[in-house]
Amino acid sequence: MSATLRLKIERMTAEGPGIGRPEGGGPVHFVPYTAPGDSIEAFVRQSKSGFVRASMTRLLSAGPGRVEPRCPLHYSPAMALRGDAPCGGCDWQHLNDEVQLESKRELVRDCLFRIAKLREPKVEPPLRSPSAWRYRNKVQVPFGTSGGRVVAGFYAPGSHQIVDFDDCLVQPEISVAIVKTVKRLAGELRWRPYDYDRNSGWLRHLFVRTNARGQALVALVTKTKDLPGEKRFLEALLKEHPAVIGVHQNVQPIKTTVVLGPRWKKIWGRRMIEERVGSIRLRVSPAAFLQVNTPACEVLYGVVRDFITRDGFRPKLLLDLYSGVGSIGLSLADLARTVVGVEEVRDAAQDAHDNARLNAITNAEFYAGGVEALLSKLERRLSSEPERSAAAVLDPPRAGCTKPVLKILRSPAFERVVYVSCNPATFARDADWLSRHGWTLERVQPVDLFPQTSHIETVGLFRRRRNRPTTT
Repeated sequence: MSATLRLKIERMTAEGPGIGRPEGGGPVHFVPYTAPGDSIEAFVRQSKSGFVRASMTRLLSAGPGRVEPRCPLHYSPAMALRGDAPCGGCDWQHLNDEVQLESKRELVRDCLFRIAKLREPKVEPPLRSPSAWRYRNKVQVPFGTSGGRVVAGFYAPGSHQIVDFDDCLVQPEISVAIVKTVKRLAGELRWRPYDYDRNSGWLRHLFVRTNARGQALVALVTKTKDLPGEKRFLEALLKEHPAVIGVHQNVQPIKTTVVLGPRWKKIWGRRMIEERVGSIRLRVSPAAFLQVNTPACEVLYGVVRDFITRDGFRPKLLLDLYSGVGSIGLSLADLARTVVGVEEVRDAAQDAHDNARLNAITNAEFYAGGVEALLSKLERRLSSEPERSAAAVLDPPRAGCTKPVLKILRSPAFERVVYVSCNPATFARDADWLSRHGWTLERVQPVDLFPQTSHIETVGLFRRRRNRPTTT
C-alpha cells in the first residue's frame, strides 16, 4: 500500500465517490464511500492527469451528513483494512436522507453547467421516494462459488467477486427469501454456478420481479437451455413460496456482462405479473422495462403529467419514445387525441398493446422496433399535424438519445418535449443539443427513485422557442 495522505471531502460526484483535496492543495481526489465534510486518510490507487483515485483507510472526523450504514456489507474503513470486499449494490447508505437529496440535486446541476453550458441551471429539490428501504420491485442476483459452496449476492465494486448476502435492505423480503431458497436448492441439486473468467458453469443469475400484492415472477438465467432437477426445484420453490405465480428460464450463452440473453422459456405458471401505477393496470413480461420503484414511479409520472399540461396545453399527438410496457403513454392517454409509442423490446411492445386493451384505452398504439428504425413512420405522422400541437415524452436508456432521434424533434409539430433520464450526464449532453436547435430547458425536476444509491431520475421540460430551430 502506498503512503497515506489527508483529504477534506468537498462534495459528491455523479459516479458516487466524494471529491477531496490534500491539505495544502493539489489535484482533486475521487474517494468512494466518503461524505461532504469528512476529513480522512487515504491511499492513492490511480493517478491521472488532473485527478487521482484513492481509497479511504481512516475516517478522522465525520461530515455532518454521515450516518452509520444499516447494511453490514456496506463499505467501512475497518472492512478495507481486513481485506473484506464490500457489496457494490448501495454506495450511499453512509449519507443521511438530506445529504443524499441535496447531493443528487448538485449532480444534476453540475452536469447541466459543465456539459449543457447552462450558466445558472434551475434544478428543483429532488422529490422523495415514498419508501427509502425495501422499495425495489426487481432484482437480478449473480451466483458463484466460494470455498466450495454456492453464493449469491452482488458484485464487489469493479470486479466479478460476489459478496454473499443474507439480506438486502432495498429489496422486499419476499425477493430476499426466494434468493436464499434458490441458493440452497442450487447446492442440493449440484447446479454449477457460472464462472465469468472461465466462461464455465450453468447458473448465472436469479431474476425476481415482485408487485405490491406480494406476488413474484421468478426466472433462472442459465448458460444452456437444460434445467437439471426441474421437478424437484419447482416443487420445493412453490411449496416454500406460494406467492410465486410464474417460473421462467432465460438462456444467456455468451461471455458478457449483459445479464439477460435473447431466449425465454416459461417453466410454470403465468407469463406476466400485474402491477398498478396510479390508475393504470400494467401486465409486465419478465424482460420488459418498468421502473424499479413503483411508489416513486407514481411521483415521477405526476411530474411528467404536470409538465405536459402546464399552461393548459393538451397535445393532439403524443409520442411516447422508448415506451417500455406503455406506462407513461397510457397514463397520459386521456390528455391527447392519439398516443403513439415506440419500444425496441418486442415483448414489451406487445405488453404495451395488451395494457392499452386492459385499461380500455382506445387512442394508443404501440410499435415494436428501435426508435431510429421507425423515424420515417414517425415523420409521416408528424407531417400531418398542425404546428405546435404535439408533444413527445422521451425515456431513453442510460446512453441517452442518438442524434437521429433528437433531430426528429425539430418538426414544427412539437410544442414541448418532456425528457425522463436516469443519467444526468447524457441528459445534459442532449439538453445541450436541444438548446442549440430551438428548445429552451424550462424546468428540471429530479425524483429520487433510487434511495441509498448515487443514482437519480431527472425530468426536464423543454419548450419550443418562438424563433425557428436551426437546420444543422
